[in-house]
Amino acid sequence: MSRREEINWLRQAALGGNIDAQYDLGCAYAEGVGVSQSHSTAYRWFAKAAQNGDPESMTAAGYCLLNGEGVKLDHEAAVAWFKKAALEGDQDAPRYLASCTLYGEGLEADVEEGLRIAQEGWEQTGDPEYAHLIACAQHDLILDEEQAVVWHRIAAEGEHDESMVWMGYFTRYGLGVKRSLKDAFNWYLKAAEFGNDAGLANVAICYHNGEGVSQSFEQALEYREQAAALGHQESRLWLAVQQLQGLGCDADPEAALKTMTELAQDDPSAAMMIGEKYYYAEGVERDPTEAVKWFNVAAKSDLPEAWTFLGVCAWNGEGRSASTSDAMECYRRAADLGDSHALFNLGLAYRGGEEVKRDFTRSWQLFEQAALQGNGPASVHLAHACIEGDGVPRDPSLGVAYLRPAIAAEDPDAMVMMAECLAMGIGVRKDQSRAFELLKLAQVQGRDTRVERGQLRRRMRGLD
Repeated sequence: MSRREEINWLRQAALGGNIDAQYDLGCAYAEGVGVSQSHSTAYRWFAKAAQNGDPESMTAAGYCLLNGEGVKLDHEAAVAWFKKAALEGDQDAPRYLASCTLYGEGLEADVEEGLRIAQEGWEQTGDPEYAHLIACAQHDLILDEEQAVVWHRIAAEGEHDESMVWMGYFTRYGLGVKRSLKDAFNWYLKAAEFGNDAGLANVAICYHNGEGVSQSFEQALEYREQAAALGHQESRLWLAVQQLQGLGCDADPEAALKTMTELAQDDPSAAMMIGEKYYYAEGVERDPTEAVKWFNVAAKSDLPEAWTFLGVCAWNGEGRSASTSDAMECYRRAADLGDSHALFNLGLAYRGGEEVKRDFTRSWQLFEQAALQGNGPASVHLAHACIEGDGVPRDPSLGVAYLRPAIAAEDPDAMVMMAECLAMGIGVRKDQSRAFELLKLAQVQGRDTRVERGQLRRRMRGLD
């Protein structure tokens, strides 16, 4: 029987009241297998089978309502179906109930009760989906990174591809587990082998940067293409940028901008990227006016960095008339949305006192806020001031503390400054091996540290 014949048979059987056929037809429309994908049609068949008493369809209908797929979002109705499906014995329903209980979707949030349901589901079924849910709750709600790692590892070893990506993230940054770029690459690769688009994209990043694997731009391109084929938006945008600038492929600015413009309809980060390309003249002629146009598109979605760039353009009179008051307003808008660069720029303005009244206290506070978010320039500025006693009491240990968030955010300048402190024992216990490791990481992030590493090698050998 061909797929078309099978769909026709399912449709006739479903219309005749066959519950299994109704569920299978819903799955076909949800996945677009043998028919054009239609979430609304899928929901109608799931709901029909659910009303006829099929537990699996009850859970499927609840899932559609929970996520607004093919039907208006309705968490309360979703929970009602999950509860009914659980009573009828569907094994997936308790997991969705646990998630709704944990995150307060359709009923009052109760972390303890949600974890109890999830733990019970794990013990009864051994389903890695439960382990993944427990891991996410530990990370998002309880803020216990070590337990999050424990449960993500359990789920990943049970072949849960999303948890494999999480394990790659934890091992890449050394969060709750020993840092290992090689282990991170291997976790991402396992997820990629299961067809996880984020896994494929991260494998590409590892190949591109030479993190945990020998650098290979060809492999990076191949994995990015696979991720893009699965609909990974960031990879589609990345490939368009390569095409725009002719990096690893023939340059085709017209096709690249067409793709980026298409993505920008739903993704403000794509609009932001187009603006940056025009601002920095990457693959296109520099056009600040066009850049400002795209920054405004991204800013309509309250993308913080778009407001920051609009502030820069207003401050410098690029692509629009100069206005320090407009610039400060844009910076404040971006800062309110959490952009650390805007906080840093506001700090510079208050420190300079040329366009606004000078206020060193306010400037320092803004630098601190930016540094806590991992802003490299702010962290380095504060660290330098504390280590040298420049305008503040000398306190090297506090200076080192200011560097840590930026290092976690992989800022190369902060890494280099911390390496200097570690090499000399300034504000921190002397550790030349760790200093050398940080210099290598800074090199990966684009900062040329060959001179610093050479000096440190000589120092480690007692030659200096």
